[in-house]
Amino acid sequence: MDADALLADLDPAQRDAVTAPSPLVAVIAGAGSGKTRVLTRRVAHRIVLGSADARHTLVLTFTREAAGELRRRLMRLGLREHVEAGTIHSVMLGVLRQRWADTDRPALTLVSDRDRLIAEVVRGDRRRAGQMATEATWAGAHGLTARTYPSAARRAGRRPAGGVDSAADFLDEFARLKRRRGVIDFDDVLVHVLRDLHRDPKFAESLRWRFRHLLVDEAQDLNPVQHQLVDLLRTGRNDLFLVGDPAQAIYGFNGADPTLLVDVADRFPGIEVVRLPVNHRCTPEVVGAANHVLAASGATADSISGRAEGSSVREAVGDDEADEAQRVVEVALSADPNVVRSGQVAVLARTHAQLRLVERALRSRGVAVHRSPMASGSPLQVAIRAAGNNTSASRLRGWAHDTLEARAEPGERSLSPDDVAYVDAERRVAAAALEFLRDQPHGDGAGFRSWVATTNPFDDEGERGVELLTFHAAKGREWHSVVVTGVETSLVPHRSANTKALRAEEARLL
Repeated sequence: MDADALLADLDPAQRDAVTAPSPLVAVIAGAGSGKTRVLTRRVAHRIVLGSADARHTLVLTFTREAAGELRRRLMRLGLREHVEAGTIHSVMLGVLRQRWADTDRPALTLVSDRDRLIAEVVRGDRRRAGQMATEATWAGAHGLTARTYPSAARRAGRRPAGGVDSAADFLDEFARLKRRRGVIDFDDVLVHVLRDLHRDPKFAESLRWRFRHLLVDEAQDLNPVQHQLVDLLRTGRNDLFLVGDPAQAIYGFNGADPTLLVDVADRFPGIEVVRLPVNHRCTPEVVGAANHVLAASGATADSISGRAEGSSVREAVGDDEADEAQRVVEVALSADPNVVRSGQVAVLARTHAQLRLVERALRSRGVAVHRSPMASGSPLQVAIRAAGNNTSASRLRGWAHDTLEARAEPGERSLSPDDVAYVDAERRVAAAALEFLRDQPHGDGAGFRSWVATTNPFDDEGERGVELLTFHAAKGREWHSVVVTGVETSLVPHRSANTKALRAEEARLL
C-alpha cells in the first residue's frame, strides 16, 4: 500500500478525517459522505505509516454485512495483515469463549432462536411474546436485570402490557430458564464480558493490549451497554476512532443512544471532531428535501450535495392504498426497463404490511419484484435459523442430508405456495450448509450463519426487478430511483411515536 495513493480520491474533509494526527477522533459522517471509505482508509493509512499495528486493530460495526464489506475493502486496498473486523457481538462472543477456556469454566451455548425461549416463558401467548421480546431487548441494551428493570423502566416512561412489575417477572423467569438450559443470548454476551472486565484487572488490561487501536462504525447506534464496553476498552489508551451521524439514529426502539456523538466533545475531552457534510450519493434536490424534514423536526440539517442538479422530488396523492399501489406500478412501467431489471428502482414503506399490496399490484402487471431473500421472517431466514441450531459439524451435516432427502417427495404438488417456498428455502440452505462444511469440516451452525452473512450465497444474480423494502431496511442502500410510499398521517410519523423523542426519530428515519 502507498500512503499517498490512499488519499488520492478523497475530498478535503475525508482526507482530514483519515490523516487526523490525534489518536482520539470522532467523524460526524452525513448520509452518502463516504464513511466506510474513510474508516477503511484510516485503518490502512495508520498501518502504512506505522502508527498502528494491524494485529492490534479492532473495527466494530453492527451488521455482519457491514463487517464483511469492511474486510473486503481492506483487502482491496492491499492490506494483507489480519485486522479484526466484525460485529460487536460476534467479536465479544469470541473473546468470551476464549475467556471460558482460559479459566476452565464451562462454555455456555449461544441460543440461536431467542424468540422460541420467550414463547416458552409466556406459554405460547404470541401477542405477549412480542411485547416481552421488546422489553427484553430494551433491558439488555441497558444492562438491566429483573431486579433493576422496574425503576429504570418507570424513569424511562415505559408502559409494557400488563405493567412494569409483570414485565420484571417475565425477565426473572426468562433469566432462570436460560440458566437452567445453560444458554445465553446476544445481549448476555456483552454483559458477561463487561462483568469480567470489571472483576479482573489483568483480563481487562490484556484485552486493551490486544485491541489497542479501536474503531467504531455507526457509533450513533451504540446502546448504553456498548458505550460501557467502548469506554472500558479505550481506558488508558484513548486510541479511538468513532464514525457516525446523530441524524441517522433510527434504532431507539432497540435501546440505541445517539448522545455519544451529540455530546462527544464533553464525553471525550480533547477529541478531534471532523465533519463530512458532502453527500456524494444524492442530488441537491433530494438532499434539500431531507434537510427540510430534519429542520422541521428541530434537528441540525447541514448536509450539502456534491452532485449536479437533478429532477425535482415529485409528489403524488392517491385516493387510497390501492390507488397508491397503481401509481407505483405506473412509475415502474415508465422507468427504463434496464434500470428496473438491474434492481435500481426501490419502493420504500414504513411497515412490511404496506408492501404486500404494492407487490401484488406490480406482479399483476408483469413487473418483476425483488424482496431480499434474507428479509426478517422470510423462508430463507427461517431455514438458516434452523441450520444454525445445530451445535456441531456432525449435527449440521446430518440436518442438511436429512433435509435434502426427506423433502424430495412426490406429494409436494399438493402443498400451498407458502409451503413450497419454505421447502425450496430449506433445500437451498441445506445445499449451502454442505458447501460450507466442505470448506470448514469442523464448522457448526453458528459458524454457518456467520459464513452466510459474509459470503451472501443466496443473493441471486440476474434479473432482480423492483426492490421492496421498509425504511429501516433501506439504510445504507442506494438506487437510481426511489418511491417513498405511505407518507401520510399515522404512518409517517408512525402512530406508535407518542413522544417528542420518538417523533424526532421518525423524522430522521424519513
